[in-house]
Amino acid sequence: MNFIEIVAMFLLNAIPIIILVIPYFFIRKKLAGKIYFRIILGIMIFYLVYWVLPIIFQVGTSPLELELQAGDVGNTNLGIGYIFAHIGSLIALFAYYPLVTLPFIFFIAPFISIIYVRNRLKKEVGTKSEKLKGLTYQIIDSPYKRIRADLFKGDWSREKDILKLLIVLLPISLYLLQVLLKITGVQSASITDDANALGWFIEILFVYLATFIFSLEILLSSQIALRGRFFGENIRQQTYKSLYTVGAPISILSIILFLVEDLGSIGLIFYFFAYFFMASFIFILFLKIFEPISLIIFIKIINWWKNKKENKKKMNLTNVYYGIVFSCLAFFIFFIINNFVFGSAFLLMFDDPKNIITSANFNTSGSVYLYESLGFDLMNIFNFVALIVLSLIIAVIFLNLTLRFTKSMFLSIVTFLPILILLSILFVILGGNGMINFGSETYWITGQTSYTSIFGFNFYTLRTAVFNADLTGILYYLAIPYQTTQYIFNIIFWSLLIYYIRKNFSVRDVGIDEKHLEKIIFSSITEFPSYEDYSKGKIRYLITKSEDVAMKDLTLERDEVKSLLTSVETEKMVEELKPTDEKEMERFYFTLKYLYNNSYIDVLKQEFSYIFEKAEKQGLYIIYDDGRGIFDYNFAEDYNHDPGIVSGMFSAITSFIKETTKSQELLKTIDHGDITILIEYGKRIFGALFVKGRQTTEVRSSLKELVNSFEAKYADVLADWSGALIYFKEDNKLVESIFKN
Repeated sequence: MNFIEIVAMFLLNAIPIIILVIPYFFIRKKLAGKIYFRIILGIMIFYLVYWVLPIIFQVGTSPLELELQAGDVGNTNLGIGYIFAHIGSLIALFAYYPLVTLPFIFFIAPFISIIYVRNRLKKEVGTKSEKLKGLTYQIIDSPYKRIRADLFKGDWSREKDILKLLIVLLPISLYLLQVLLKITGVQSASITDDANALGWFIEILFVYLATFIFSLEILLSSQIALRGRFFGENIRQQTYKSLYTVGAPISILSIILFLVEDLGSIGLIFYFFAYFFMASFIFILFLKIFEPISLIIFIKIINWWKNKKENKKKMNLTNVYYGIVFSCLAFFIFFIINNFVFGSAFLLMFDDPKNIITSANFNTSGSVYLYESLGFDLMNIFNFVALIVLSLIIAVIFLNLTLRFTKSMFLSIVTFLPILILLSILFVILGGNGMINFGSETYWITGQTSYTSIFGFNFYTLRTAVFNADLTGILYYLAIPYQTTQYIFNIIFWSLLIYYIRKNFSVRDVGIDEKHLEKIIFSSITEFPSYEDYSKGKIRYLITKSEDVAMKDLTLERDEVKSLLTSVETEKMVEELKPTDEKEMERFYFTLKYLYNNSYIDVLKQEFSYIFEKAEKQGLYIIYDDGRGIFDYNFAEDYNHDPGIVSGMFSAITSFIKETTKSQELLKTIDHGDITILIEYGKRIFGALFVKGRQTTEVRSSLKELVNSFEAKYADVLADWSGALIYFKEDNKLVESIFKN
C-alpha cells in the first residue's frame, strides 16, 4: 500500500466517528449537548474495547478477506454502505447498555437500598410505626432540573469513587467465580477454557456488582435520615472504606493467583478487565441521567411502607381494567407492526438470513463475502429496532396511559405487565416474537481483522463477528435473575422516566402543632382533578400562576379570573383558597379548571410527605481544619458566644474523642440538653450549627450545602490560609440564601 492508500484507509474508518462527533460542537452548551457528549464518549470506549482491543489476540494471524462477487468489483457505494452499516451496528450494540442493561441496575438498586434501611431501623429503639414516622428524605427538584444541575456542574468525584470500587471488586469476584466453577466441577478452573461463556457472563457479573454499589449511592443521594440523623451517608462511607481496605490487597492477590494458575491466559485476563472497565465506564456516564428516577422509586417505596395501611384503604380498584385493556392493545399493535411491517421488510432485505448468521461466526470456514458482512451489520440494526426499540416504545406509551388513567403506580404495573408477560410467553411458545424477551444470549460480538478490495486497494477494517457463548451449569443459573427480568424492569423504568421527567416539583412546609411540621412534596398533574377529589379534599393540591402569563395580557378576562390569578402569584394550596359555601365551591372549581385549560395556572398534587420536628437555629461557625475560626453568624438575637472560645472547644472535643476512642470516624453531632450541635465537613473546613431541639434533615442539608458552597467560593484562599479574616466578612448573604427559613 502506498501513502495515499494508507491515508484513505484511516479516513474511511474514521468518517462515521467524525460524523458522530460534529453535532456536539453545535449543541455543547445545551443540556442535549451534555448528554450527547456522554453518549459519544461511551460509544468510543465501547468501540475501542469491543472491537479494537481484540486485535491483540489476532496478532500473527492473517486478516480475513471479505470477498467480492463478480458484480461488486469497483462498487464503491457498496463499500461506503458497509462502513456506515458497520458503525450503525456498533451504535445499536452500544445502545443496548443504556436502553436495557442500565435500567435493570437503576430499577433494582432502590429495593436493595430498602434492605439497608430496614436493617438500620431494627437497631433503633421504639415501635416499628414510630421509627417509620421518623424516616425523612430529601427530594426537592424535578428529575429534569436535577439532571440539568448535575450535568452542568461537571463534578465527576462520585463517578470516580464508583469506578475505583468496581475495578477493585472485579478480580475478587472473578476469582471467586472461577473457584466456584472448579469446586462444582461444572467448568474447568482454567480461565482459557470456555472463555467465551465466561466473557459473556462478565457483563452479568458487572450488573450485579453495579446494582449493589448503586444501592449505596441512593442512600447518600436521598439523604435518608432517622429522627433527623443521616445514616445513609455513613453506611455508604463505611462500606466503601471497608471494601477499599480489604478489597485492594485481595484483588492484587486474586490477579497473582490467576497468573500462577494459568500464565498463558494473561492476554485474556487483560481483555476481561478491559471489558468490565468499559461496562463500568458506560454505567458512570449515565449515572446522573438515570439516578433521579431511582430516587423517586426509592422514596415511593419508603412512602408506601410508612403509609401502608392508609394506602390500602385509599386504593381505588375501579380503574384496574385500564391495565388489562392497554396491555392487550399494546401487544396487538406490536404483533401487527412486527409481523406485517418489519416481517415483510426483513424478508425483502435478507434472502438467506441463516447463511448470513453462519458467515458471521468468528471461526467460520470457507469464503466470507462483503455483502454477507454488510448483511449481518444490517441484521443487528434491524433486530435492535424491531425487537428492542419498537417493543420498548409501544410498551412505554401504553404503560404511561395506564398510569395516567389508573392513577396508581402499583395498580398500573400489576395489571399491565402480567398480561404482557403471558402474551409474550404464549407467542414465543407458538414460535413468534414476544414483546418481552426471556431468552438468554447465546453469543457475544467482537471485531475480526479483515480487508476488502472494494475501493481498489486492500482496505483493512474490523468486521462484526460472533463467538458462541452458551451459559451452562452454574453460570446459567446465576444469569437467570438478570436474563429473565431485564426487559420487564426495562419497561417499568423507562415508563417512570417518561412519566416523571417533565413534571415540576414543589415543596411546602405545613405546620401541624407548635413542635412539628409536615413537609409535602408536590408534582405537576397530567389532567385536571375530578370534582370529587377537589370537593372531598382527599388529595392536596397546590396552585401557582404559570411563569409565562402576564396580567397585562388578561384585560379581556373577567374580574374573578384576574383576582384568582393575583392570589396565586405565590403558591397556594387549594384548601387555602376554596370557599366553604357549596355553590361557591362548585363555581370556584370550574374557574380553576378554566384557568388550567388555558394554561394560566399550574396545578400540582401531593406526591410524598413526612412529618419532622421543628429546629430553632441559634449560631453558625465555620472553622478551619486546624481549629481556627473563619466565620460566624447568629440566627437568634439573644444568642452571643465568642467564636474563639467555640473554635477552641471543638478542637479540644475532637482531639479528646479521637484519642480515647481510637476511632477514625468524624464527629457529626453533639447533644447537650435542649441544644444540639450539628457538624458537617469539607476538605479544609467544617461547619458547626447550634440548634434548639432535635436536629432535622432540612437543617443538616442546609449546613452541608453551606460548607460546600463556602469552600468552593474560597478554594484558593483556603488552600493555604494565612489566618486573615477579611476575605470572609461579607458572607452573610450566602448564609441567608441557603438558610431561607
